[in-house]
Amino acid sequence: MNYKTKEGRSKAMKTEQRLQSVNEILDKKIREYNKILEEKKRLEKQTKENNAAKEKKEQEIAQIMVDNEKPSTIVDGYTYSLQETKMYSKKAEEKLEQLKIEEGIEFFEVLREQGLGSIIKETVNAKTLQSTMKALDDELPEGEDLPEDLAKCLNIYSKLGINKTKASKNAQQALSRAKKAREV
Repeated sequence: MNYKTKEGRSKAMKTEQRLQSVNEILDKKIREYNKILEEKKRLEKQTKENNAAKEKKEQEIAQIMVDNEKPSTIVDGYTYSLQETKMYSKKAEEKLEQLKIEEGIEFFEVLREQGLGSIIKETVNAKTLQSTMKALDDELPEGEDLPEDLAKCLNIYSKLGINKTKASKNAQQALSRAKKAREV
């Protein structure tokens, strides 16, 4: 560019202003982006705390329902009922190594032998394992257990939770009548 002419200087100034404007816009957008990242971190932390509080409260409610032999209740138009879920997770690496040494059982080999090799990635995703084992268990004839070698590689336990569904109009009306009758 020729800065000696009036036209050259004008173009140079416009280019410099445009660059300054782009930099200001970019700086502003990056600051906005960083605020979003900070908010994301805050929400992730809050979500973890909320999930822990939810899990604790769910266990408290489940225990009260079990202790009082009350498998369901209606509150504010929703039915809350006990729900037992059989949980599956891979045992810790140390325990699997011990199982391999003591009994010659290898987790991934057992999965393959049971026709479940398709869920094996470099690692077995916990949710994939859970859903696959639940489906396999559901397909077993009544009273039959998972193959012994497979069961030895897994932690198998039941977890009580709370299932929330919208209460039927009849149930809500019956509850309302019962509450009114109690008041009389």
